[in-house]
Amino acid sequence: MGRAKRRVALYGALIAVSLVAACGRGPAPLAQNDPAPKTSMAKKAKPVRAISIDKSAYPAPPPRPAKVKIVALLLPLGDSRETIRSLAGHLYNGAQLALFDAPTQSLVISLHDTKGTAEGAEDAAKAAIAAGADIIVGPLFGSSVTAIQPVLAGRNVPGFAFSNDASTATDGLWLMGFLPEQNIDRIVSEAIAQGLTRFGALVPEGVFGARIAASFAASVDRFGGTIVQSETYPPEAEGMFDPVRRLARFDDRKAAHMAEMQRLTDEALALLPERIDDETGLPIAPPEEAEAVFKLLGDDAPELVSAYEALALVETLGDIPYDAVFMPEGGLALRNLAPLLPYFDIDPRRVKFIGTGLWDDPTLSQEPPLHGGWYAAAPSANWSAFAARYEAIYDAAPPRLASMAYDAVALAGRLSAFQTDAPFATELLMDPNGFSGIDGIFRLKPGGLNERGLTVQEVTRARSREISRPPRSFVEHDRRLEAAMSLAEALRRSNPDRALTNGDGDLVDEEILPPEGAPTAEGAENGADGAARLSPAAFAPTP
Repeated sequence: MGRAKRRVALYGALIAVSLVAACGRGPAPLAQNDPAPKTSMAKKAKPVRAISIDKSAYPAPPPRPAKVKIVALLLPLGDSRETIRSLAGHLYNGAQLALFDAPTQSLVISLHDTKGTAEGAEDAAKAAIAAGADIIVGPLFGSSVTAIQPVLAGRNVPGFAFSNDASTATDGLWLMGFLPEQNIDRIVSEAIAQGLTRFGALVPEGVFGARIAASFAASVDRFGGTIVQSETYPPEAEGMFDPVRRLARFDDRKAAHMAEMQRLTDEALALLPERIDDETGLPIAPPEEAEAVFKLLGDDAPELVSAYEALALVETLGDIPYDAVFMPEGGLALRNLAPLLPYFDIDPRRVKFIGTGLWDDPTLSQEPPLHGGWYAAAPSANWSAFAARYEAIYDAAPPRLASMAYDAVALAGRLSAFQTDAPFATELLMDPNGFSGIDGIFRLKPGGLNERGLTVQEVTRARSREISRPPRSFVEHDRRLEAAMSLAEALRRSNPDRALTNGDGDLVDEEILPPEGAPTAEGAENGADGAARLSPAAFAPTP
């Protein structure tokens, strides 16, 4: 039977249940290393009260063959917005590709429509449980994730949600989305490792901006840096001028420029020889324009003239008090914001602009102020092959989130191939070695969060280039983190204006020395000390 005949059709607004037999090969492989577990960035999840499900209100599931495991896919197929319905279709396609690649034929998908609402998600989850789901993949939105928590509570049915809102994470229901907090940690730690320890920030107003600002502040503190100044801006382009002007301290630096220009001019006037009018015999008044004054001074005071000429080339005077400016948004907001920084004399050749995965946009190469800027993002090594295969099969380019659906179902397929009655047990899902997928290595953490290995990219006029590769394994990931924390400790000790903390925000009273033999940054990067290595996962198209 051909692959095209094995596809399952989407059912628009209806809650559809489709069972698809798996075939093919190419699992998401398990990593081979066993690093010490790290502290989760999430607080302990609050207990969720389970709700009862009246299974008689749902159609009876078809007979299940022995050893078959059901993956319930919760997607907003009936959302009122066309863009969301289209995205749901692409997520489904990504899930199907993973199903075809699964190393077992005992994995099936049941498809359920959340309608893009919290109520629809709750009902879809109930239908999935009634249909005998062994694991849930989805839903998409944070509000929907919160809505299905009581449905899954106490039922030993784990879930992988597509949201990246850490506030919705809970035990047994893991977020597969790229968490902004991790993205910020990656770019901040890389910036500090490169000697950029003082930060300015421009964050949007509103809930998203407040969340990002809090995460950024925590990350900078964790890795030993300092936030010198932070400003918020409204969504309207015209409202962005004043926040950037304040961040640039433009008025103070402009006043300092004018004061220095006046000082140089006064000094030049004092050095000008007195000139007498030949006709009247009276002194000639000095010119009012500074340029004319220095022209008359000529070679009499070359250092003074040079200082004036250098000052005349700029509008402001005084150093910017930070090494990098953090701008988390992408798209139109970033395009409106970025040109204002050099306009107000924040020179991108002297101050590094840094951002998040929202900068992972090839069109930013057309924005000169962002050239040289850094951002953290998912590795792209496996994405190209996945995207090519997807387009060849579905005759459409996949959105970036399609790989998330693939990785979630691929993980379910990999675990369901284990010779065990409980392939989705928590201890297997939270293997500290992690897993390797289209979007690089990842592992599931207590409290419902994930941890990923990210790359750092630099915007150039051609295309982004990688300046710090992603870790190949979680041994390397954890060693890099240890090196970053050792550097943070050293930075805290060298800065008398900072209170000394233990990295978790708790004040300490005694000296803490790095452990003997602690890895250096170079050792972490190169996988020193005998660390085993993993090759990046290869998801080559199957013939």
